[in-house]
Amino acid sequence: MRNTLLACVLFSLACSHTKTERPNLDIDTAAAGKFDIKDANNIEPSKIFEWQKYYKTPPAGPERDAIALSVANTTAGSSIEDKLKAARNALAIGERSKSKELYTDVLKDNSEQLDAQLEMTHIYLAENDVERAFDYLTSVKKILEKTERPTKDYTIRYRYALAQAYMKGQNRDQGHQILTDLIEVEPKFTLAYAALAQSYMENGKNDLAEFVLKRGLDQDARDPRLMNLLAVMHIKAGRLPEAREWINKALEQDPNFVPALVNRAQLAMQRREYVASENDLKRACALEPLNADAHITMGLLYRQTGRITASKGSFEHAMEIAPLNSLARYQLASLLQDEFKDKTTALQLYYDVLQAQDQELKNLANIQIQSIRDSRLYQ
Repeated sequence: MRNTLLACVLFSLACSHTKTERPNLDIDTAAAGKFDIKDANNIEPSKIFEWQKYYKTPPAGPERDAIALSVANTTAGSSIEDKLKAARNALAIGERSKSKELYTDVLKDNSEQLDAQLEMTHIYLAENDVERAFDYLTSVKKILEKTERPTKDYTIRYRYALAQAYMKGQNRDQGHQILTDLIEVEPKFTLAYAALAQSYMENGKNDLAEFVLKRGLDQDARDPRLMNLLAVMHIKAGRLPEAREWINKALEQDPNFVPALVNRAQLAMQRREYVASENDLKRACALEPLNADAHITMGLLYRQTGRITASKGSFEHAMEIAPLNSLARYQLASLLQDEFKDKTTALQLYYDVLQAQDQELKNLANIQIQSIRDSRLYQ
């Protein structure tokens, strides 16, 4: 089964013509046995990427206040371990700037602290700041290269982050190759299946995405990420009953899995079940305050239910936490154009969307730009 998967993926890689703009930062895992990730250590790779999620339910009230106080009381004189804990807690309650500040303090104490560097990489990947992410990855590679025998978890974490950075930087073939390799040596590493499948979906290769997702579920039939991505695939294909089924399965495994909550809210909006949709979105925003998709969907819900000012606030907040998120810009532009009659600001936002990677979104922005231009010709 693994060979079938690899053959399928490698065939896709061979057909890819993505231009490579950055030298290969991958490490040679075969060189002198130095980066052996096939060793006997029985780690669970998925757990090492859950560093920002410590709460089964949203921290609220006194609990959240206690967390915020603990973060605020962490100073430059605190230990590296305390700073790392506080940085992760700051992300959990949505204080990204404070988290960055704490990670920076850690690196002032120890410029080669790998946890801080890898976790900062993921922060910048979440912000779509690929250049900054690559800066940290370059540093991590240098540290790993001079380490006699890097541990398996750091090696996997580095390669997984590198694959994400390549794909966000439009070097999908390199990212796919790394993910394929990780799947080969760690068949139960479901995060790699999810990342690979999502990339295929973004490229319109839904058959390949479905194949990868189902092979991932063969390894872990309870993974909510894979189930939710199957739901997304069905949504795009207009198969809503199947999508609802997969979303429900994902939430049965993890009732607090935010992407599935957001997708369930979107389907509820289509059925005009606005109360159920809003409940899911409020929970999603509380669980992951920095999740731009949750805030964008909340903005759409507010707009659909006539709460225009609240809708504007949600879109603006999504842009604050994800400045390079083109969907947030497009939705805010549409709202300003239609509801606030602010064509000037809307036009600038539409032009910003033209820098996006999503061709469909760029096409929609072009249509709106032309409509505003045409309307001004006849004023």
